[in-house]
Amino acid sequence: MLTRTRWRVQEMPAGPGEARACWEAAARAGAVGAVTSWGAGIPGRAFLRIYWEVAPDAPAPPEGEDLEEENWTPYWRGVLEPVAVSARVWLVPAWANPPPEARGTVLWIDPGMAFGAGDHPTTRLCLRVVEAMAAGAGVPTPVLDVGTGTGVLALAAAALGAGRVDALDIDPFGFAACRRNARRNRLEGRVRPLLLSLDLVDGAYPLILANVVAGQLETLAGHLRRLLRPGGRLVVSGFQADEERRVVEALGLAVEERAVEDGWPALTLAKEAR
Repeated sequence: MLTRTRWRVQEMPAGPGEARACWEAAARAGAVGAVTSWGAGIPGRAFLRIYWEVAPDAPAPPEGEDLEEENWTPYWRGVLEPVAVSARVWLVPAWANPPPEARGTVLWIDPGMAFGAGDHPTTRLCLRVVEAMAAGAGVPTPVLDVGTGTGVLALAAAALGAGRVDALDIDPFGFAACRRNARRNRLEGRVRPLLLSLDLVDGAYPLILANVVAGQLETLAGHLRRLLRPGGRLVVSGFQADEERRVVEALGLAVEERAVEDGWPALTLAKEAR
């Protein structure tokens, strides 16, 4: 049965020069995550949202807006079925058994309120890129999965060999779903859910997965380039073919590979090695 999560949201005006210090102070006090409007691609006023989990063993949160996860499992039970998303990866609803024909890596998924049941062409395309890496030189570590949702891509990358995957989302319910699914698949030691906007992330990743819409890819292009290690690969999808040109122009990286399914492209781009 789904264990619902509850959150307290503290929103404050903030600019790029002060958001990180506010987040770091809140994290020391027990906050779980933080999202800026500009780092999430939200137009208009500049603000910072800090997320506190409301739980018996969590620090008492400050005043703010309360959010409670709804139980969407009865809906998902009626629409989700086990599916082979690639030659080596099966996705199975958390309440179901894998079919006899399931081979290779089986991942159990409960979407909760998050996006990403694994049945969309963009998810399949990105998974196949990761699978090809695993079959070749191996999945590089660490991996950053931007807009992880239920955590499908992050879980698959870890199951296929990545030693650490940072699974990033700006939605607390996506964070909660990814955390739940990592535990369900016994991958919590290798998949690290992060409730952060991209501007608050630091690191150098040899592989970044970003299955998000075109507008977000354009807005976040600078942060994606910043976080991608020289010589690293950025795998993007989530947009349609008529949006591809502007996505590539915004990212400013060389396209190495391209695949398309039902009008949805997936691109593997490379950052020049120093």
